[in-house]
Amino acid sequence: MNSEEEGYNVNFDLERLTSALEIVLEPKFYKVCEGCDSILFKKTIICPSCKSYRFNESEGYIINTATELAFEEKKSVIQDDLY
Repeated sequence: MNSEEEGYNVNFDLERLTSALEIVLEPKFYKVCEGCDSILFKKTIICPSCKSYRFNESEGYIINTATELAFEEKKSVIQDDLY
């Protein structure tokens, strides 16, 4: 019996996992957009995805968001996707 037969999803995006690990190890350099849940560098003033200016800088929240997003399929639309 392989892992897919047991109900485990083994198709992870290695790039997303790597990014999440970097964020989890040093959450002090990041913040989460409250408009779209994008994780951005702390120096960002306006979210490039949704143009929001409200952010959550709690390290616990950043770690939880990064962990959740690491195992989800990418859903966000960025400006480059529109053109």
